[in-house]
Amino acid sequence: MEKQQPYSPHLKKVLKTYQLSATRSLQGPSNVLGADKVSQGCPPTSPSSPTILKKHLNQDDAPPPATSSVKECTDVFMMPPPFPIQQLPILTTPDQSRSERSETVLEGQTISCFVVGGERRLCLPQLLSRVLGGFSLSQINQVCDELQIYCSRCNPEQLEVLKIAGSIPNDAVACGLITKTDAERLCSALFHRSGAPPPPVWKTPGKGGALSFKVYHECFGKCKGICTPELYTESDAHCIECAECHGMFSPQKFVCHVHRSQENRTCHWGFDSSNWRSYLLVAKDEAGHEKLVKLLEVFKEQHSAAAPKRKQVSDA
Repeated sequence: MEKQQPYSPHLKKVLKTYQLSATRSLQGPSNVLGADKVSQGCPPTSPSSPTILKKHLNQDDAPPPATSSVKECTDVFMMPPPFPIQQLPILTTPDQSRSERSETVLEGQTISCFVVGGERRLCLPQLLSRVLGGFSLSQINQVCDELQIYCSRCNPEQLEVLKIAGSIPNDAVACGLITKTDAERLCSALFHRSGAPPPPVWKTPGKGGALSFKVYHECFGKCKGICTPELYTESDAHCIECAECHGMFSPQKFVCHVHRSQENRTCHWGFDSSNWRSYLLVAKDEAGHEKLVKLLEVFKEQHSAAAPKRKQVSDA
């Protein structure tokens, strides 16, 4: 049988250093060197036993090492830790726009933001001053705790960009960022917990009742409502009644409105209430479901910026 090639002293040092720096769950190459250490006369040591290590290094009355291999085992403890293990490269293009400032509209106010990983991150001081100025910090913090909303800090480059744009004072040393999704949730909880009272359109003399049908959304949980297309006279008209609190909401506000299943411990990403046309659906238990789906599509096309002139729902 061919005799196994002994390890070189340099390889022993590298493997031993990695073994000491690796977590115990990984074990490092301990199994590789275990048998070799016994054969070379080097006592096995463990990184989780600092007392044993200190005793081994401070034994003044111990005889000097007889071989160079034992000296290598003691010297390796004095070596600096190796570089951290490099992760495999990610096969996607890095996000180059994380420090490019853009703007978004929330509750009718323009807020500076950055797009990071496809999600808008809004300047928190601007949100607090321009949109939530009527609420105290204690009220805002209470809702953030309820909804499990956490804010991040912008990096130095983003901080400088916001200063140049005048979004924050020049002497600001830090600035918080909140995702557009969480900002929508926060504003909905503070502004729109209850909607406007429903108008008695179906009781208007001479009309015999307005057409309405059940709808729902699954954003931040699920909410059911009753849509009355006849009330949709403008983009922010209150035309959907919540089936639980009976408040009236515009389509854009309704998709943010929830009651029971708020999904506060769910990581929400990429929500934008201006895309309400993608979130609003016809209830599955409605009679004539296919016809109502087409009716809802016509309803969604009204007051759309992409198509200013559309066919009225009543003509469908």
